[in-house]
Amino acid sequence: METALAELHSQFDIDGYIEALPRHVLGLPRSNAPPRYQVSRFPLLKPYNGFTGIERRRGGHLAGWLLAAGCIRLASKCNICGSSGPLSLHGDVYYDISRDPTLCQPCHRAIHLRFYRWDEWRKVVDASAVTGREWFAQIPPHSIDIAQHLRDRWGWHAADLERSPICPFPDAIAEVLPNNMLPHPNL
Repeated sequence: METALAELHSQFDIDGYIEALPRHVLGLPRSNAPPRYQVSRFPLLKPYNGFTGIERRRGGHLAGWLLAAGCIRLASKCNICGSSGPLSLHGDVYYDISRDPTLCQPCHRAIHLRFYRWDEWRKVVDASAVTGREWFAQIPPHSIDIAQHLRDRWGWHAADLERSPICPFPDAIAEVLPNNMLPHPNL
């Protein structure tokens, strides 16, 4: 079983998948950018795409701050079905928040439930994909260890979201980032 799963992973083009994800253009922070990351009162999320609960929380902190500071904006429509809302960011590559797609609630739910309801997920894909090369059409029915792939390339520096070698921030953002991000055990 492990051999079959390892072969599925080796056949999936993680770099091609990441490149196909929509990219947010980073803008300058507003003068009233929040001085701190919002602290969550909820328990850590389960691992996803190889990212630990702590890494997902850190990514959520940064994404929330970038939105609140005006550095990124949600797309006006869901990046899968084109619905106008309600919309939120979906973390797929927690080491590169600029690659978080904007999703409506039904598509966001479907993407997370795909491991258990693959046929329902494929209906969403079939109804929304035009070319079949869209990022969401590439998602396999098995988990993707994007985190390990990026750590293999960048080392643990990949997890340093505020000084990311994957998506470096312009000085105007880097200089005003808050200093209360949840610590990462490997940084």
